[in-house]
Amino acid sequence: MTTPIYDAPVGHSRAAHRVHGWCSHCPGRTAAEEVIAWRSEAADRHAAEDWIGDEGGPFDASTAWRKCPECGVAGALSVVTVTVQSTSSPKRAGGWAYCLNCEAVPQERGVAHAG
Repeated sequence: MTTPIYDAPVGHSRAAHRVHGWCSHCPGRTAAEEVIAWRSEAADRHAAEDWIGDEGGPFDASTAWRKCPECGVAGALSVVTVTVQSTSSPKRAGGWAYCLNCEAVPQERGVAHAG
């Protein structure tokens, strides 16, 4: 039978040595330091999941309220325009239109004038 290879000294935390390179049993380290190191590592690992919104991101959307070409009701057509920030200037990335009155979905010609 072979002796298993450990990446930490006997009696030390293998997980802490694998992640941090040390544990609270190492000389000059405390349990509080190890707890803080684990919390910091978890915060870094989950930072992307905790991200809220796209503040400062490359995408933006604007809504304009227009007269619906189908039913003629003023202010019923919601025209949404999505833009993306390129290196030079914002570029139109897409959009849609939807009438809250008659539920019409006018084609691209209505969306293009959201400007």
